[in-house]
Amino acid sequence: MVRRAIGVEQWIVLGHSWGSDLAVRYALDHPDHVRGVVGIAGHGLHRDQEWSAAYEAGNARQIPMPIEWVPEVYSALRASFTEWIHEPELWRQLADSPVPMTFIAPGDDFRPTWPLQQLAALVPRGAFEVVPGTGHDFWSTDPHLWRAVCTAACSALK
Repeated sequence: MVRRAIGVEQWIVLGHSWGSDLAVRYALDHPDHVRGVVGIAGHGLHRDQEWSAAYEAGNARQIPMPIEWVPEVYSALRASFTEWIHEPELWRQLADSPVPMTFIAPGDDFRPTWPLQQLAALVPRGAFEVVPGTGHDFWSTDPHLWRAVCTAACSALK
């Protein structure tokens, strides 16, 4: 709706953390309108127990971000995500996707990077990069680096 409302035919969809997964979903649902995806510090399309344990342990050591937590929104997103990753055709859609996708992992992120590496290897026009020396929320801790990384990744997709 937003894309149509502002009169844009195609755009690059950039997402951070869970937004990275939402960007992938948007690209699969609307490939003709997505020039590319940039996913930064994403979760990946899984419900792996080892990944979740590493996430929980690392997350407990993170400085809390002052973002309002709305349990109903989280619950709805989680349910939708779980339903989506269980779709029988998901991996085929990814393997056939014409949309270029770049997945970027902060080098000091507490999240394991293997799900992003898998996505980059699966998508025909996928790429995986690491930004050394930065944590999960580097949009907040190093906004200049964040801007440079986002600009470079989006420019590479044009």
